[in-house]
Amino acid sequence: MSDTESVVDKRLFYLMLSIGQGQEFANFMGFSNPSNDVEQAEIYDVASRWALFVNQGVLESIEESANWVLDFLDKSNKLSNPKEEVLPLFVAYGVSLLNKMLESGNLSIIIDEDALLNWQEVEEDE
Repeated sequence: MSDTESVVDKRLFYLMLSIGQGQEFANFMGFSNPSNDVEQAEIYDVASRWALFVNQGVLESIEESANWVLDFLDKSNKLSNPKEEVLPLFVAYGVSLLNKMLESGNLSIIIDEDALLNWQEVEEDE
């Protein structure tokens, strides 16, 4: 992987942490603000990927797994903040990590045909 690819991957990772705040997170981590057109395209891409994860039940699995880890940390007395405060961070990390693996080709997602048809209908209605 080239340095340029690594920088792009890193920016995308920060963008994927939040649909609404991803640009802010990337900027906080040292990335320049893109042009308005690029920013809107990036927000759309991030929202589309999050929507795919929701539609396919992936986000639900990430949330469930995040809760399990937090239960373990809580029982081990390793949480300094309430679970409810930490859960969104773990979920966002899970989504960003999964997306990074998909983008790098290390992982594939099999899309349920019925869910894809429902997703396409939603896209057409917008």
